[in-house]
Amino acid sequence: MSEHPHLLWPYATFAFMVGFGWFIIAPLVPAIIGHFHASLALALLLVSLYGYAMIIMSLPAGFWIAKSGPRPILRWSIVLTVVGLFMRVGAPSYSVLLIGQGIAALAYPFLIAPIGSILRLSGISRTRMATGLVIGCLFLGMATSSLLGPHLSLRTDFGVSAVTSLVVGIWLWRSLGDITSESSGKLGRIRIVVSRWWLIGFVISSVSVMYGSISTTALIHWHVAHALVLGGILSSLTFIGSACGAILFGWLAERQNTGIHLQKLLAVLSLIFLLACALELTGLLTPRGLGLELAFLGFGMMGNGWYTLALDAAARQAQNAGSAGLATAGYSMASNIGVAVIPVVLGPLVIAAPVWWLGIIVLMGLIALAVPFVTKDDAASMSAQRTA
Repeated sequence: MSEHPHLLWPYATFAFMVGFGWFIIAPLVPAIIGHFHASLALALLLVSLYGYAMIIMSLPAGFWIAKSGPRPILRWSIVLTVVGLFMRVGAPSYSVLLIGQGIAALAYPFLIAPIGSILRLSGISRTRMATGLVIGCLFLGMATSSLLGPHLSLRTDFGVSAVTSLVVGIWLWRSLGDITSESSGKLGRIRIVVSRWWLIGFVISSVSVMYGSISTTALIHWHVAHALVLGGILSSLTFIGSACGAILFGWLAERQNTGIHLQKLLAVLSLIFLLACALELTGLLTPRGLGLELAFLGFGMMGNGWYTLALDAAARQAQNAGSAGLATAGYSMASNIGVAVIPVVLGPLVIAAPVWWLGIIVLMGLIALAVPFVTKDDAASMSAQRTA
């Protein structure tokens, strides 16, 4: 297998653009409602489409890359992103905007879900560092767009995301030129490995999104000053912390070769910050601006650092590079199922039954915490592909 480490930077940068194009919708919800005469539910659907696409298309993306290698699926990801985002720019109605957003959303599972195979089949051997960089750039794009979006017009936001995605997409497309498709016969038997690591993805993703979605409502309920502004700041800090945590701890785990030990530390720290956020949102601790900001930033950083190492650990349990993509695709699917279900089911309880809500959240955190402590270090089945 030829090595193409130069693919990592355009791949990570395009992940940034996918995150940017996705979450630039979030601060534009009021503008979308006014411009397209859409309801709040329809405007929020535009954000949710990416999660639904990941649930539906993760495993097909994993099987596709196992059969054809990384080049076809990444090029389709580029095409879908660029076409979908340019459709948004000139959308004359909500229906056209929805179609464009749906097309762009399909690129998300193609780009991220089979990351385990994309990295390994492209010859990128420092997989912890690379996984952290890609996932970190995705979240950095989300954070950047959520901060930049409110300062530009609707059409300008859509135009910037489309044009920059086209430029970076061309860079990624050209970087894929030397990578040959692998036949499934060369990869050996392809099978999906259901692992305990998926629990970490499920818990961290669902709780993180739930915190972001309920924070403003909870702060208003507890009569916190400037609750609307503070809620937006907390969401941005979570994204920024997530980006920094994925990149930093992915690099640190690769440099020190301490994947499972670092996971244990991050698991404990994540639970501490998770509990700090929960106690303030329920009013059991007096919600204060600085305390909330540090808690959300810490949970984003520690939680997504842990999420990233668990994602790579799921890939390392696979028997070969082709199956690694299925492992990370399953991890991504489990994460987004949690995002789709937990905030809707548990979120309202933060006001209606805060003690029960807190108990359920802590239980979820403890279940995830147990995983790195009851699991042995990285499986040896892919040790040949972990050479630094």
